Amino acid sequence: MPATQHSAPVAPALPTSLGEKLLDLIACPGEVFEEVAAAAPTPVNWRLPTLLVCLTNAILLNTAPLKAQAASALQLMAQAPNILPADAVMASSNFQLIATLTACAAAFAGTFWSALVLWFMGRMVLKIRFSYWKSLEVAGLSASILVLGASFTALLMTLSDNVTARPALSLLLLKSHSNDRLRAFLETFNVFHLWTTALLAIGLSKLSATSFKESAFWVFGYWVLLRLLLSLLAG
Repeated sequence: MPATQHSAPVAPALPTSLGEKLLDLIACPGEVFEEVAAAAPTPVNWRLPTLLVCLTNAILLNTAPLKAQAASALQLMAQAPNILPADAVMASSNFQLIATLTACAAAFAGTFWSALVLWFMGRMVLKIRFSYWKSLEVAGLSASILVLGASFTALLMTLSDNVTARPALSLLLLKSHSNDRLRAFLETFNVFHLWTTALLAIGLSKLSATSFKESAFWVFGYWVLLRLLLSLLAG
């Protein structure tokens, strides 16, 4: 009688650190979001990445081309006949602080809004219930790609000495005199924004246990409609 072989129990995978998650987002984002979906809520997964986005946005605002553009705008404002010199001086001294605080507020607002959109899609469209805090972790981790985006954008602007330089299709018009509406439209096809959107779609598929194809349809559909709406408002 052959001996019965007992397979050793498979040990559960050890949870990864936040640093490992951020690195794994590039190579295996599905595994990262699977762990997020299975683990207990971990606020640091969205807080620290969002703070990193704030930091890189602040650095981006201090690149030479943007600082030169801001100085030019403030100089034009100071020359306006209805602006008092004291007001111009105050605006000049507070501009960088206000711009940095606005960028940080926008980073947190963007993370909360993206999480709300994912939660709404899961609840109302895919008919799957999951915690808003889980969608917030997915949104925060996905937003960490914008850190790379801001760093790359700062490098592009510095090397080209052009504040309109972006890692997007608008690079094709960098030295042309095309109209601003076309440039704004091409800027929506930003490599890092598309990358972040793809990560959100993967995260939604893991939270809702649905296929990536179905999640991507709704996430990218929302992304396209939002860009069209913003283009119409800008026009």
